[in-house]
Amino acid sequence: MPYQRIPARIDTDSRPPEAPAPATLPPSVARLAARTRLSAELLAAIIAVDGRTRATLDDMARADALADVLLARRRQRAGRQRPEPAGGAATADGITAAHA
Repeated sequence: MPYQRIPARIDTDSRPPEAPAPATLPPSVARLAARTRLSAELLAAIIAVDGRTRATLDDMARADALADVLLARRRQRAGRQRPEPAGGAATADGITAAHA
């Protein structure tokens, strides 16, 4: 029998381990990871709302589609909330105060 190290402490916590912070991931990988997590959460919500214990392929496709839409909306909102470039504040119609 090969040597196996016995852990010094056994974790009896029933919660799943927390994922490490993705601070070092490239942006494209971080986006994919976020989409995958959101899709999994949405899939769990879909089957919970329906009172089922198993997901179908249609459920998975729906969760993926919902994740895509939600992340696209989030990107749109983030794009609208970016700070204005230096040189004047924008008005409601997009014309800067310097040109008004």
